[in-house]
Amino acid sequence: MILKRRFRSIWICLLTLTIFLTGCISGEKEDQDKQKEMQKQTNTSTKDETDKKETGQEKTVSGVSIRIEKALKLEHPDQKGKKVLQLQLKATNKTAEERFVDVFEMSVWNQENKKLRIYPGDNLGTQLSPGKSVKGNGYYVIEGKGPFKVQYENTDTKEKQEWIIDKVTDMTAEAPKK
Repeated sequence: MILKRRFRSIWICLLTLTIFLTGCISGEKEDQDKQKEMQKQTNTSTKDETDKKETGQEKTVSGVSIRIEKALKLEHPDQKGKKVLQLQLKATNKTAEERFVDVFEMSVWNQENKKLRIYPGDNLGTQLSPGKSVKGNGYYVIEGKGPFKVQYENTDTKEKQEWIIDKVTDMTAEAPKK
């Protein structure tokens, strides 16, 4: 009889403990699901913001960080009616070796995927010491409309990075005055 009571007490304790643990586990699972959903939403919004802010983003090619700081539309000095795209760049060598940074390793395409010709201006091209930065420009004869796709490819390593230029500041005489 005493054994029967103890068995019943143990059985009730085990049943209570099982119900309690099941409730805790399911509550923990719901919390984990909520955290995963919040993380997914955060990652999606971060990706959308990154896509919108691609112009001006710093990207690294073979240890050299390159940033397109501004894109300007200028008058072509030699041909009336033609325009030139000026990309204002900043490059930083993040390696322990000298690296060459050259606008001639950069290509620009218009909306119709036609490659723009480099305009022979004061284009950036320099040997960059470790840890040093340089600012310079790249000039391209505009044909067609943007957005413009910019690709930098290191000719030695074949590593590439791309930017999309949605906003070009119009500095020509036809630009609306503010």
